[in-house]
Amino acid sequence: MIAYEQVEEYMKEVGLKYIKTPNDFIAGLAYRTDKQYAQDMAYELNSRGEGAPVDNAHFYELKNRSLDGSIYVSAAFDGGVFRHIGNLIIDNGELLGDNVLDLCCDCGIVTCFMAKQYPEKSFVGIDINESAINNAKALAEKLGVTNAEFICSDVFELDLGKKFDCVTSFRCLLDACELKTQGLNFVGSREEREATYQEAFSDYAKIVAKHLDDNGTLISVERYTAEYGWLGWMQALEENGLLMCADKCSQMQAQDISNTKEYSVTFASRNYESKPIEAFEAALSRNFKSGTGYDGGMAEFALYYDSEGEIEFTDVIKGTRIIHQYAFATAKNGKRMYFDAANNNRKIKYYNEKKEGKMRADFEAKIKLYDDESFKINTYKK
Repeated sequence: MIAYEQVEEYMKEVGLKYIKTPNDFIAGLAYRTDKQYAQDMAYELNSRGEGAPVDNAHFYELKNRSLDGSIYVSAAFDGGVFRHIGNLIIDNGELLGDNVLDLCCDCGIVTCFMAKQYPEKSFVGIDINESAINNAKALAEKLGVTNAEFICSDVFELDLGKKFDCVTSFRCLLDACELKTQGLNFVGSREEREATYQEAFSDYAKIVAKHLDDNGTLISVERYTAEYGWLGWMQALEENGLLMCADKCSQMQAQDISNTKEYSVTFASRNYESKPIEAFEAALSRNFKSGTGYDGGMAEFALYYDSEGEIEFTDVIKGTRIIHQYAFATAKNGKRMYFDAANNNRKIKYYNEKKEGKMRADFEAKIKLYDDESFKINTYKK
């Protein structure tokens, strides 16, 4: 990606360099901190990679054991998205107003960037982790930032007694709402699934609305994407009186040490007019082409956005969870559509009518893999 000069200069000043490989990461981390810190972080990351239960509170406590360590870990896993966020801030600087509340700011990298970029404005960064807040204060002092204040607080108990012109939430909704989203379905009816995410995000959205001035703007960049959760996040904001700017809401891709990750970009305000589904469809339709097979969130979007008439769903249920979903539909251009989703893997195929038999046979063969004793098959149309 191309980052603005101001963004690149700041990243160099802070020390957010691109890190190419895991070996480079561990070696660099040990050099900047100590061998024990690097070993502890490597163990934590390897455990996550092997499917161990995620404990974000423990991870961020470890990450913020030192300022240099915290910044270096951020460089490896969030350097790309931070550069995108820096560009986003510069492009929308007028929406920050005079005072900004940055929720779940971690060690203050983005908060301090905003404060340096706009010295005439005031900023408040909030995080539940005391070590992160101490690191944010140290980073501000190191950079000569005097217009940013950092407060240690649980975001769900936050009550600053004042309103802000802008509230920002950058790459933190997943961590803040971790306990509330555990166990939620990845697949199933989009309306039902996103309603569960709406409920999970409701308390966080209330904090945003509580601290946002009547004319203020929320800017968020989150790891909840079109695959699950983003629509629910926008619905939670709407529930608390905030609507979307369809022209500004968008998808974002950013590179980290291991792969390219997707993010959702949301602009919300009491003065905007777009309903969640309108903003969601506007954002995804910019890169959508009918008749093309898709994987991921765009596959499910194609099913709902491009189908004409009823969609024929088949859900595979184990206990109370939908573990697999299939769907057949007819696209607006007359082609047929075959949707296959399991966990967070989704794909859709477009095909001509003469291939209907082949697609149905594939579907029937897959359904037969689920025995009647362990699984329930539910077929319906919507």
